[in-house]
Amino acid sequence: MTINNVPDIDPANNGSLPGVLQFAFSKILQNVDGMLPAQVISYDRTANRVQVQLLIAVMTTGGAQITRPQIASIPVLLLGGGGFFLNFNLNAGDLGWVVANDRDISLFLQNYTNSAPNTNRVKSFADGVFVPDTMKGYTIASEDASNAVLQNLDGTVKITLGAGQITISAPVVNIDNFNSGTISFITPATGTLKVTGNITATGSITPDVP
Repeated sequence: MTINNVPDIDPANNGSLPGVLQFAFSKILQNVDGMLPAQVISYDRTANRVQVQLLIAVMTTGGAQITRPQIASIPVLLLGGGGFFLNFNLNAGDLGWVVANDRDISLFLQNYTNSAPNTNRVKSFADGVFVPDTMKGYTIASEDASNAVLQNLDGTVKITLGAGQITISAPVVNIDNFNSGTISFITPATGTLKVTGNITATGSITPDVP
């Protein structure tokens, strides 16, 4: 037995102008892109462009699922400002969200200045931005329940910011000053620098205690 999807029509709208308009608007909105989950196919970190597969299928009135086409190349959200930024390498299979811009941004992406839309395209995933989102598979340690955390999935490498302290946890911690600088620990009289493990220094380490 074939089960078909019944069109989403409110019987109360039958035979009324508002009902017809509401149905027409809903059909129009089905062709307007907004935001959908997606999976990384490939990532060019130098250009900061990603190829993704949208993960919500199109449903036909006959009940068939049609996989949406891949998006070949869209920019990835890169959080930053004031001369600093946070960047992650994306691997095939990573998850995230594609957010459609209101207008065609192709000319803007060529020079990153005020630009006219190149076409009349509106709300299209072709003008989307990929927002990485781990979503699942991560572990937050109980001691970090109220901390801000930058870590790998299993928490074996992490930097945490808590109340009055910063903790760096990793099998190996490298501090690179390009062999030409000085590492200074500015420690208030009431502060504590605690290191668990061995310290190997190349260069100078200068404690500065007020």
